[in-house]
Amino acid sequence: GFVVEESEIASVRFEVIDAASCYDGMLVWCRIGDARVFYQVTNGTNREESLETQRHGFQIATAAQLGVYDKEAGFRRHSWLPRMNTPVFAGTTGFEEEICVSRSDEFHYGLIPNSDVPVGGPLSTCLDHHLAVLGVTGSGKTEFAFDVVRHALSNGKKVICIDLTSQYEQRLSDLDPVDLSISNDLADELAGKLHAVEVGTWGAKEERRILSEFSDTLRSDVDVQMAGFLEADNEASSLGVIKLEEVSNTKATLFITECFMTSLLHYARDHNDTCPEVLVVVEEAHTVMPEPSTMGLGDFDSKGLVGKIAQIALQGRKFGVGLLVIAQRTATVSKSVLTQCNTIVSFACFDETSLNFLRNIFGKEHVELIPNLRPLQAVVFGRGVRSERPVVVEIPYDPNKDPVMKTVSGTGESDSGGESESDSTC
Repeated sequence: GFVVEESEIASVRFEVIDAASCYDGMLVWCRIGDARVFYQVTNGTNREESLETQRHGFQIATAAQLGVYDKEAGFRRHSWLPRMNTPVFAGTTGFEEEICVSRSDEFHYGLIPNSDVPVGGPLSTCLDHHLAVLGVTGSGKTEFAFDVVRHALSNGKKVICIDLTSQYEQRLSDLDPVDLSISNDLADELAGKLHAVEVGTWGAKEERRILSEFSDTLRSDVDVQMAGFLEADNEASSLGVIKLEEVSNTKATLFITECFMTSLLHYARDHNDTCPEVLVVVEEAHTVMPEPSTMGLGDFDSKGLVGKIAQIALQGRKFGVGLLVIAQRTATVSKSVLTQCNTIVSFACFDETSLNFLRNIFGKEHVELIPNLRPLQAVVFGRGVRSERPVVVEIPYDPNKDPVMKTVSGTGESDSGGESESDSTC
């Protein structure tokens, strides 16, 4: 097509010549001076103009800037916009051989839609700056998290998964995960003592004393378990799982999470020279890192635990402790944590709170596209991506990672070729 009015530096608008060949996420480019600047289509509108008694209908595509391609840096932001009527071109045959926004030793996010152009980045070197993965159920975020876990482990990091979904131990069983969970009996006992404090006499002085004594013993046990996990030097002990799906008391869940996070941070701080880099994976982040405004007004103890967890998360980067935060909606997750995530991966989202949060990160052009993302499509941006602008990627479907299809066929292959509607599968 050709560039039309109201184009900007961050995005261009162009009249489409062949509507049948255009689609969202499409990679296009145009010349600005001597530079070839790349864009991705994020939206399209129908327009009509009247010429005397005749009417002419046409389509206008909006494409967000990716920038100028650089073999070392990937996409670099360009500082200006094209002139009016500048031709806009789509990729041609062999285009993929010219552009490669990834390296073989880096994390591979996916491909630019309907192309073989890979998008990757140095994710393993900046996990301590935290990563957030957002998206509705069934969009593919949990499968993506499994890939990040495996990538972190392959780069010599320890990984601790705080799992409320009972998926991680099973889906990562080939990595021989270490069970770091406290026993169900201890969890039930903790929940009972927390409840006793809530319903005790005014001030609950005696109940709090009993809880404090129990807490000291529990923390000592967690410290020993955490030190053993972090000091183990064999690869088979690099993945730890803390299962919380059996803990029905919300305050007990927060208490246990805070115990493990505090123990990890204290160890990393006291053994700064010898402690390995650690990635903490927080599934269903709204449960263990909720936004305080979504909690009960009188639940001061829980708010204190949440504040402490958030503070620990913010301090972890100083000692090589990073976070992978997985959530469905930003409204219910602590903003103190989310705003510190320097790499953001967003699958399809629909609620206005999430879109407003992402608008401040991606810009308006990509936020318009996010509700229309298909399963396994995502917008990626940040320190861990080889691009100075957000990029829309498509994660190739791998039937071997689909537990439903593997169970049905026994081979990992599916005759249907479709995508599962469950968040635990792609």
